[in-house]
Amino acid sequence: MSPADRPATINNEIVEAVEGVIQGRMSRAQFMRRGLALGLSLGALSTVLAACGDDDSGSSGTATAAGASGDVDAIGKVVYPLGLESIEDFDGPYGPSTAAEMPGDYHGPADSSGIWTWNFLDFTADKPYRLAFAHFSSKWDLSVEMVARFTRAAQTLGVEMETFDNNFDADTAIRNADLIAQQRFDYAIEAQIFPDANKAIFNKLQAAGINSSYLAVEAADSPEAPFFDPGNYRMCYELGEWLGNYAAENWDGKVDLVILGAQPRAGKYVAEREVGYKAGLKAVLPDLPDSVFETIDTQGLLEEAQKKTADLLTANSSARYIIGCGTNDDAGVGITRALEAAGKASTAAVAGQAGQQSAVDELKKPSSAFKVSGFGDNETWTWMAAVGVLDLMGGATAKNHLIPFYITTSENVDDFPPQAGTLS
Repeated sequence: MSPADRPATINNEIVEAVEGVIQGRMSRAQFMRRGLALGLSLGALSTVLAACGDDDSGSSGTATAAGASGDVDAIGKVVYPLGLESIEDFDGPYGPSTAAEMPGDYHGPADSSGIWTWNFLDFTADKPYRLAFAHFSSKWDLSVEMVARFTRAAQTLGVEMETFDNNFDADTAIRNADLIAQQRFDYAIEAQIFPDANKAIFNKLQAAGINSSYLAVEAADSPEAPFFDPGNYRMCYELGEWLGNYAAENWDGKVDLVILGAQPRAGKYVAEREVGYKAGLKAVLPDLPDSVFETIDTQGLLEEAQKKTADLLTANSSARYIIGCGTNDDAGVGITRALEAAGKASTAAVAGQAGQQSAVDELKKPSSAFKVSGFGDNETWTWMAAVGVLDLMGGATAKNHLIPFYITTSENVDDFPPQAGTLS
């Protein structure tokens, strides 16, 4: 969208955001998120930040390699560019706390594969530690890509990495934890969808003297377990705002049905995504009645989301203006498919989150009802490996970590680095 095509209010907000980051009233990470939400390209945002000079921490946007000198404090500054408690009002899975935020621009240029080179990997371990990465499932494209990304990150850090497939199954994940304990790994990174299973895994590994961290889904009732948060409420609130603005601008604010595609098996904290969507929508459309919101269990799967949405549309056949909110991109695309089959896609707007290939493909279509997603760069999850190595070297680490996200639409999807299928 050119400046001339944007509503004046959006142009004013862009000016306010630029002034805010220049004057120090807005952090670089906040500016990146706000700018993407307003429709600016990553290239335009990077140009503004380059003109601003130093970043929030007073250093240039590029880290200096700490090497393997044993200077743990220097490595800590590479791994945590904004410190351990840069967010003082974090309301995560264990209640009010603090968190370390990873700035969305804390990376160098793309490498030969088009992948951003994140600066938190710019050091070498003092020993060839053995790390284990138990990932969600080889059935999921982003999880397969994570394996390749973590393996490469381990090589960069000078450590070993072995991977285990949790297969979206709690029992399998617990058996993998037993293997990790038996094989006496130095550190474990866990990615699986059941909070109670994560609690059992955390306790098993602790008993074996192995520290561990948890990706996107927390270890239930275990605030001492390091957690890496992709967004949940904060991201879906912004997506809800985007959808609300779309409805206001295209349908005069008329909404007959809001489909909240949930994933209850992943626990209460992942359910904050639906809470965020609803709150963001109501921030823009305060008169939207609760009666238009319907929740379906998509399990985070495209086919299940499509089936459950089809059933819901049959029960709400008179609904014309429809908003869909996917717990992830596959769920969002499943909602989109059902809307298309029901002939309702032309007056629908759907969101997702993650940066899955299904969303990339959909955003590149000229008239898809799938309008927006909160993309996360798969490479940022390798921050977990850097934190694990820092922990093994005796450095101070945070308990809560905020992964950056990027509001992505058809207008800026081509600016985002490739995700699934890049290295895998």
